Amino acid sequence: MRRRRTIFYLKATFWILAGLFMQADYNPVRAQRQTRRCAIGDRPRADQVLEANFIATHAYQILLARKSAGAEDDACYFASGKTDAELESLVKHQSEFLKTDASAVKAWTKGKKSAFDPAKNLEPILCSGVTVPEDAPVNVYLAEMARRSGAERAALLAVASLHQTVLEIDRDGELLQRQFAFYAALGLPVYLKNFRVAGDDETFLEIGRALAAKTCRSPFKTAAADWQIAGRKIWNWAEKHLGIRDARVLAREMLKERDVRELTPKIKAVPAQKIAVIGHSFTMAQHWSSPSSFVPIVTEIFREVNPRVEFRQFERGGLTASRARQMFFQSALDEKPDKVLLVVILRSEQDFAALEELGEGFRAAGVKVYMFDRLNDPANLSGETAARNSEIARRAGIEVIRVGDSLDAAPESGRFLSLDGIHMTEPYHRLMAKEWLKFLVGARE
Repeated sequence: MRRRRTIFYLKATFWILAGLFMQADYNPVRAQRQTRRCAIGDRPRADQVLEANFIATHAYQILLARKSAGAEDDACYFASGKTDAELESLVKHQSEFLKTDASAVKAWTKGKKSAFDPAKNLEPILCSGVTVPEDAPVNVYLAEMARRSGAERAALLAVASLHQTVLEIDRDGELLQRQFAFYAALGLPVYLKNFRVAGDDETFLEIGRALAAKTCRSPFKTAAADWQIAGRKIWNWAEKHLGIRDARVLAREMLKERDVRELTPKIKAVPAQKIAVIGHSFTMAQHWSSPSSFVPIVTEIFREVNPRVEFRQFERGGLTASRARQMFFQSALDEKPDKVLLVVILRSEQDFAALEELGEGFRAAGVKVYMFDRLNDPANLSGETAARNSEIARRAGIEVIRVGDSLDAAPESGRFLSLDGIHMTEPYHRLMAKEWLKFLVGARE
């Protein structure tokens, strides 16, 4: 009797639960299969990683388009059917995914045992239902480069994803760099050199003309010149991330050049000291216009020849003297440097005042302060600015390193300016590295 009663209760429980599931229109087995089909399907797992980035980046670009005045009729970005909250969720999933241990993701893509859980951030993106139109920049790029290179579409996915992101110049210093590092760690090809496409600016412009004619209207610039700069950025950043051309490579190349090789004994003789550099993008290694800038190149030369000389960089793109005073003065002072090089932009009266305060503040702490007479920085080229710089330097005790004549006389001066008309190319940074190096070792007149 007891056994029959137990069986009865078990059956009743089963049918009650089944009824609840049916009432909720929920089938756990079917749902599991649907999720698996959506997230995995028949595509290689590495392709799914890239497809998720396509979708999430496009979701962010939809949000950009919605904020752009007069763009409501653009079906390229307004046919998603998703709310802002849903799109922002996809962007957040992408951000979290790119923080995942790349080695775990790589093992997962190869079907090996891995701690990576695709259900956490990858599947929500892949299963979102957001699709990227054929005339969106990433798909136009894929089609054009497959035609030009003869490569399979799948092989070009990582390069296309990077070009999709780089067009949003507000995220090329953060999201794009995380994507670069992630794709490189997965062993994916990240630039056109892998497909035997030339890497000169003329080729990038030719490609840009073809892409501009086919790309839908977007919440960022997609003219031929914009595609050209995008191509240059991806090429240079790829070679940095892969260690093909970066500050270390340039330093070793320059140490073999006669004029730098002759300085080696002087470099070795420089006493131990700390040198701080407070500067804008002209001093930053990660900028796109050159494999590196003159400050990291000289830092690597000393690291190779005389590591007793330590360098510390305080950097920010577009750094004005006012921002440098606010953001970096105390931090640099806390490092107890022996010398400080200031490379800052002067746009306002506040900037001129801040420059003087920086010079006086470091000098009061017993720190020697330096600045260049000119950098060819378009923001500071006027004669009036140069005159005021000299006067401030005199009052604040800042020593001026004169490089203007060397820049003017350089045979490659016509190639200094980059595609954006602001930043400088490799020939400029090599020359400035030599001038900065010669000054530090006492080899300048």
